[in-house]
Amino acid sequence: MTKDNKKKLLAQRHVYSRMNFLFQASNLMAEGNQAKLAAYYGKVCRNVGTKTVMHMAPALKRSLCRRCSLPLLPGVNAELQVAGEPKHPKGATPPEASSNGEAKTKKKRHRRRRKKPEKSDETKESRTSSGPPETERICLFLECSLCQSRRSFPADNRGDCWLEQPQSVVQVVSLPGENGQR
Repeated sequence: MTKDNKKKLLAQRHVYSRMNFLFQASNLMAEGNQAKLAAYYGKVCRNVGTKTVMHMAPALKRSLCRRCSLPLLPGVNAELQVAGEPKHPKGATPPEASSNGEAKTKKKRHRRRRKKPEKSDETKESRTSSGPPETERICLFLECSLCQSRRSFPADNRGDCWLEQPQSVVQVVSLPGENGQR
């Protein structure tokens, strides 16, 4: 390692320790029913990482509210709900739609999708007949008590985050000050 790399790692270490302290302070204030102060510490933790161009761990990002940066602790300052949504094949109407065409309206943002080129009828029929059976999708919802925003988390284990998988680790770097080394 060159001197420049060591200096950079030490600077990053200082930033990580500051972010760690702010996150712990935010959790402590959230448990002590001081939601506004906890949200402030969470926002400062996020800002420190943003300004120094450091990435926060995915688990840490998931535990903060996207809107107000309050640490979401189920039962303390967030309400946890479990909901199952049955998947419907394309073209089928969901069971909650009434016969006269009136359906429940949901406020949902939809991304604009590109139109795919149409394929022959033979390939369409083979895809629909050989597809896997439709299953129920279960989601966990956390609702923030401060700003009432909701976060949804799919409860299946197929969608694990890449950074949490063992094959994503390329190299582990340890600094001389760690593990009792000096």
